[in-house]
Amino acid sequence: LHHEKLYLENLPTGSMYEKSLMHRDTVTHLVTSNKTGFMISGSADGHVKFWKKQRGGIEFVKHFRAHKEEVRGIAISHDGKLVVTIGADSW
Repeated sequence: LHHEKLYLENLPTGSMYEKSLMHRDTVTHLVTSNKTGFMISGSADGHVKFWKKQRGGIEFVKHFRAHKEEVRGIAISHDGKLVVTIGADSW
């Protein structure tokens, strides 16, 4: 590879990056379950994320591309074990 040493010397280091678990678009809905400690958020780009309440903060758990369009509603069962979402693509 021509100029290989130059390329290798200029590769970014790990300290230049930060992992973000935030939504990339506007959060449209948020529900919580006091029984399970989960928080579920949905956003305008159709993504749904699961978070777990912990001492001192919240921990990211899971991410789904639930809809092709905006999340329009999220509901959680009384026992906190079932979640349903509806999106603009589901009407």
